[in-house]
Amino acid sequence: MKILPFKSAVAALIVAAGLQTTVCAAQTAPADTATWAVPVSSVVNLRQAGDYGMEMETQALLGMPMKILKNDHWTRVMTPEGDTGYVLSSAVRKMTDAEMRAWNAAPQIMVTAFQAFVYSKPDAKSLRVADVVASCRLRLLDKSKAFYHVALPDEREGYLPMTAGLPVEKWRKGVKHDAKSIIATGLSLSGITYHWAGTSTKAMDCSGFVRTTFLMHDITLPRNASQQARIGEHIDIAPDFSNLEPGDLVFFGRKATDDKPAHVSHVGIYIGGKKFIHSLAWVHVSSFSPDDPEYDEYDLNRLLWAQRVLPSLNKIPELTTNDRNEFYNFK
Repeated sequence: MKILPFKSAVAALIVAAGLQTTVCAAQTAPADTATWAVPVSSVVNLRQAGDYGMEMETQALLGMPMKILKNDHWTRVMTPEGDTGYVLSSAVRKMTDAEMRAWNAAPQIMVTAFQAFVYSKPDAKSLRVADVVASCRLRLLDKSKAFYHVALPDEREGYLPMTAGLPVEKWRKGVKHDAKSIIATGLSLSGITYHWAGTSTKAMDCSGFVRTTFLMHDITLPRNASQQARIGEHIDIAPDFSNLEPGDLVFFGRKATDDKPAHVSHVGIYIGGKKFIHSLAWVHVSSFSPDDPEYDEYDLNRLLWAQRVLPSLNKIPELTTNDRNEFYNFK
């Protein structure tokens, strides 16, 4: 049976809430009534100010709910992990609370492929509607033998190969949160290029690599390395690295001096055996051991400390699974 279309779902929620207005008014609400912004392309850039010339702060993925902080041509938004930045209004669909509830309550497909395409027909030879990357979210309309019929947040429709995603509920049941699984995902990203402020399987910076890896396991954590360096249990690393565990986050930067505190500028995921995986030029494994072919003297010399984060999952507000994140659960 075909699933209720997004427009009808919005209208039903509005009526249920006692808001006696026309469906058209709900769909075309004035910009100053919008409280949410949802990316309409696979990856959108958030900048430090509303100008193309300003430095990138981070990125957001298609289908990701963001709160509007300032509504303008360049809209200031907050991501689910609490990072803020300015996004061009044409890159997002602005939604009212009612529309956001409908989007979150609707059946969704989680993209699991590193990169895939939504097609205009249930045929991979048809014209492409959009590209998608891992952790993008699409509204599920229907499904056939090999394709999901999906809608993007801006209501464009198309067909995603079933090999590229799963219904969110089914995906979530299979997601694991243990160190071994997270490390395996991190290793699968090997070779992806470094890009400042990148947070997708197209390209990523160091903390974006950590964020992307954890998001693929349904976990939201702070965006930047300096923020990640403050969550979980602080570990002063032993000279032989014996007190580190796989899955710990390892941090690098300028060491503290008498007149200056330490400054975190890089992060990786410890994988055991004195090795870690990180994004520096590209995603790759490095080693703290001088005898290892992957020895990284540069990063060893700027190693600061580690944070043990996984035992704190769902025990601190900065580190939660997304079924507990208020942005994804605004219903």
